[in-house]
Amino acid sequence: MIKNLSPKDKKALTVGGICLLVYVIFVFGIQPFYLKQKSKEEQIENKILFIKKYYEILNQKDYYEQKDKANKAAQSALSRRFLEQTKPALAAASLQKILEGYAQQTSVTIESVRIEKPKYIEHIQAVPVEINIRSKLANLTQFVYLIENHEKFILVEEVVTRRVNKKDPEELQTRVLVSGFIQQLEENTAKKI
Repeated sequence: MIKNLSPKDKKALTVGGICLLVYVIFVFGIQPFYLKQKSKEEQIENKILFIKKYYEILNQKDYYEQKDKANKAAQSALSRRFLEQTKPALAAASLQKILEGYAQQTSVTIESVRIEKPKYIEHIQAVPVEINIRSKLANLTQFVYLIENHEKFILVEEVVTRRVNKKDPEELQTRVLVSGFIQQLEENTAKKI
């Protein structure tokens, strides 16, 4: 049957056979090899990218160590702002000692001191101390100023003042409610964190 074909048909059949052979070689030989090579190149690029990211992270180690040191310094500074004692009674005694020292320094007379029940202000445990004093207005002002500018976080919550006698309007009797803070969070807040 091939012998009966014209030379033109033989040429067309030969060209078709060559095209078919080229197509088969391309689909089953070259294309899989090309895709395999491309896949390997992508894997190499991914590994290079991974190594670059790894080295970027390693190079940031100093940055994170500095951040850690800064956080520890901030935590240390913050802990110095609270009263050292962890028990409210001991913290109240420490706060009372601070108040007595300031009263002596500013020539303020302490009439009575009362330690109140601990409470939470903004979820931090506060130890309130009520102090009744007798003083001149200038001494009272300096006393309150010293309390508010103490290195510890101490809050003057309430100041109630009245004149003692009509002849000397500068002589005052004052009730001051002062709260010192200890490093203890409110229990239901501590559980959420």
